[in-house]
Amino acid sequence: MRKNILCYGDSNTWGCIPRWKDLGVPSERYSPEVRWTGRLASLLGEDFCVIEEGLGGRTSIYHRPDEPWLNGLPYFKPCLLSHRPLDLVVLMLGTNDLLAFLGPSKERLGEGIRTLIDVVRDTPKCGRNGAPPPVLVLAPARIKAGLGRTEVYPLFDGPRGELLSQAFPEVYRQVAQETGCRYLDASRYAQPSDADGLHWEEDSHRRLADAVAEKVRELFPAEGAAE
Repeated sequence: MRKNILCYGDSNTWGCIPRWKDLGVPSERYSPEVRWTGRLASLLGEDFCVIEEGLGGRTSIYHRPDEPWLNGLPYFKPCLLSHRPLDLVVLMLGTNDLLAFLGPSKERLGEGIRTLIDVVRDTPKCGRNGAPPPVLVLAPARIKAGLGRTEVYPLFDGPRGELLSQAFPEVYRQVAQETGCRYLDASRYAQPSDADGLHWEEDSHRRLADAVAEKVRELFPAEGAAE
């Protein structure tokens, strides 16, 4: 039976190509074979269907008054149900929770991802046989000051936001342990580009896809062995 994997994230799940300057036009996207979700699909083969649900600027649960559709919470349950039956949900959100106007703090850093996990658990119909699918939590990569688009770093409160981004692995690992979810630290494989300090180069997409594929094979060893 083909396994359905939903990858729910932000611009790095969408596959945003980093830019050295603001061109005043919409962001461009890596091709499917480059972005980590597309490479994951290729690595796993025909026994798996990888569903890409990335959106640039998406927060986990926080409201953005200028662009309310970027709140990841209201769309999440409809997304789960529209793609059912799901065998695995991969969550990688939190970077945009660090936007300065949202007032981020380490104490609140895990609230968003924990809430999304609860939505999966409270939506058993999205899985098979009336059971919610397992969740793989990915701690987002860190952010840093870019050398090109220098205007991006202050939006995330500069050094303070960078320091908070370095706390994702610790906080998300704890949330995953407490909620019984699988866990992977994306910052071990993906690094922000010097261009904007936020989005990833191709090598980061490749390394993360390889690591996630290994995790998926651990979850579904029969299908992984057939690949």
